[in-house]
Amino acid sequence: MQTIPFTDVRAHLADTLRDLEGSNEPVFISRRGQPAAVLMSMAQYERLTGPEEGFGAALRRWRAEHADELAAAVDEPDPFANLRDPDPDGGRPPLDWMAILGEQAGDPPAGPPPKRGLASVRKTSRRRA
Repeated sequence: MQTIPFTDVRAHLADTLRDLEGSNEPVFISRRGQPAAVLMSMAQYERLTGPEEGFGAALRRWRAEHADELAAAVDEPDPFANLRDPDPDGGRPPLDWMAILGEQAGDPPAGPPPKRGLASVRKTSRRRA
C-alpha cells in the first residue's frame, strides 16, 4: 500500500486518482508523517459497502473459487485414515456409570440431606436454662 504526503496529493490530485483507479489499491494520505486518511477507488468502496452476503452465499463463492482444489482433494486418499482406531468403539473403554459414581446398583442416588422444617430449627436454637 502506498503512502503519500498530503502536500503531494494536493499538488498532483489528477495523477493520484488515475493511479488509484488503475491499481485498485488504497492510498494512505499522511499529514506530518502520521496517517490521516485513505483514498480508494469507487470499485473498492462499493465492494466494502455493498450488500452483506450470508454464510451460504459466501460458501458458494468460496467453493466456486476453489473448485479445482476441491476436485483434486476428492481423488486423494483420506489423510486421516492412519489416525483412526480400527476398533468399532473407537478404542474407548466401556463405561460403568455406577462404578464411576461410586454407587451400588440397588442404592438410591446420593443427594442433598433432607431439609428440616421450621419447627425443628426453632427447637434446636432455643437454650434451656
